[in-house]
Amino acid sequence: MAKSMLAAVHDAMRVDADEDSQNGNEPGAAAPETGKETAMDKGQEKPAASETAGVPQADHDAAVATARQEGATEATTRLTTILGAEGIKGDAGRMTAALDLAVKSPAMSAEDVTSFVTANVAQAAKGDEQTSAYEQERVAAAGQAAPQGQAKQESGLSQRISAHIEQSKR
Repeated sequence: MAKSMLAAVHDAMRVDADEDSQNGNEPGAAAPETGKETAMDKGQEKPAASETAGVPQADHDAAVATARQEGATEATTRLTTILGAEGIKGDAGRMTAALDLAVKSPAMSAEDVTSFVTANVAQAAKGDEQTSAYEQERVAAAGQAAPQGQAKQESGLSQRISAHIEQSKR
């Protein structure tokens, strides 16, 4: 029966592995000791990365703080420009889409985000009926004065407390 190519390669690899194990070259075996002292044997007190590279720590810290401040200013300006752009400002759906795109694509400029959102997100209808109905319900529930609203009535407990206060004033 003929062996497959994979089986032949596998057998060839086993022969090499057997020879290595006879010589003591097994994977994971300890390295032979040479008796020579290496750089790793010498006790280093500090790793090379912690040594200063010619820049004083105070200058480095100041540069990092400045870079962070500039980055925060640029990000704030970008978001303000996007959310205040014509066609996005005041439209909750477009503002949400623009903010989501701006956060997920930080490499896009404010102009690119604005143009993409205004081209691809539908503009909200003016005078949305659901919004105005919600607003009317909210105002009525809050007991605020409405053109067709009624005067606020006191509860029984409130009336008794007011009467008691009036009586104690006399």
